Amino acid sequence: MSNFKQFFEQKVVPVTGKMSSNKIIKALTSSMMATMPLSLGTSIVAILANFPIASWTNFLAAHGINVHATAIIGGTTQIMGLFLAFLVAYNYTKLLGEDAITGGVLSLGTFIILMPQTYALADGASLSVLQLKYLGSSGIFVSMIVGILIPCLYCFLQKKGFVIKFPDSVPEMITKSLSPTFIAMIVFIVVFGVRIAFGYTPYGNIFDFINNTVGQPIMLLGSSPISLIMVYAIGNLFWCFGIHPGSVLTFYTPVILTVITGNIEAFQKGSPLPYLTFIIVYTFIMLGGTGSTLGLAFDMFLFSKSKRFKALGKLAIIPNIFNINEPLIFGTPIIFNPIFIIPMIATPFLNGGIAILLVKLGAYSTYNPTIKMPWTMPAPITALIQTGVWASLGVCLVIVATAILYYPFFKFADKQAVKEEMQEETAQAV
Repeated sequence: MSNFKQFFEQKVVPVTGKMSSNKIIKALTSSMMATMPLSLGTSIVAILANFPIASWTNFLAAHGINVHATAIIGGTTQIMGLFLAFLVAYNYTKLLGEDAITGGVLSLGTFIILMPQTYALADGASLSVLQLKYLGSSGIFVSMIVGILIPCLYCFLQKKGFVIKFPDSVPEMITKSLSPTFIAMIVFIVVFGVRIAFGYTPYGNIFDFINNTVGQPIMLLGSSPISLIMVYAIGNLFWCFGIHPGSVLTFYTPVILTVITGNIEAFQKGSPLPYLTFIIVYTFIMLGGTGSTLGLAFDMFLFSKSKRFKALGKLAIIPNIFNINEPLIFGTPIIFNPIFIIPMIATPFLNGGIAILLVKLGAYSTYNPTIKMPWTMPAPITALIQTGVWASLGVCLVIVATAILYYPFFKFADKQAVKEEMQEETAQAV
């Protein structure tokens, strides 16, 4: 254990530290977090529009209300690529020390310019449109690439002095808005050339090129439920050694976001969800927080013999139900505690396996991906609203399973704590 700990401290910690402080990683992380109000803000409409009561949904359809509910989703979570094109560039430009608004606007313009803007009809005619698929799931990888490269070009040209300089008498607001004009011209000339170049490829545009040559292989590998389970198991292992799993999961976030958006697009069309098993595994893999510690919290609350764990169980159970597990992680502690390494690594495999089985049994045939609940919502309630009673019972089954998994390891730690408390009492009595 000491050698393994030493290896992590000397080899892994420096690498993950550099990764988490990298400006590109920071920009991507901040941008992903900034999209949360879009999904959470529309959740109440999604819940009301898709509440699992046939008479209610039929009423909404008969009065045309469901069309307006669909528009809410279509204007937010279904065009996530559009928002990310601005947000990634905004945050990255800000970290590079230049005007963030300008970087964001140039990136957003680039994203739309590179997008196919016509749609061929069956009769040979065409429409001038921006397709939702490029604004959403098929545009997420491109939005991130554009959101990084355009700020790099903008900041480079800014530092080289490609700006219009105004006398001090000109108001700052005008100076700030007009000074990057030359830079914008150069950026859009480059973008114009890129669009023409990709127009001569078999793909016709950069979106289809990226999705077929880069995005598709990544999604083929990354959108597998097994890949998801492995990534979270590695994240849990890192957390056991004090390295926040976010440093691992940041790289996986684009895959998760693409999966979520792809499911929403399919649901809106009435098509089968392409990533149903993946997303159900995703909802099961962290019940109660990293390591699915809700089961451990119930073990601690119900079966503790030591004073220490009895007190911690009472303190941690309520926050853990709401997916806040820091009191348990640091109070047990789980970090640098060899007793809990095995269950921490095993929970993604256990939870994921049960989730895959439940999907095969049809428990999630009515899953609604447009409903997004706050991360602090207890998992059984989220499952009930998104899918129904059977899904909620499935979540409860997984919580019981994780409690059983954690139990022998917890009892070992609890016995150690009882022994330590008895030794302390004996020492005090003497």
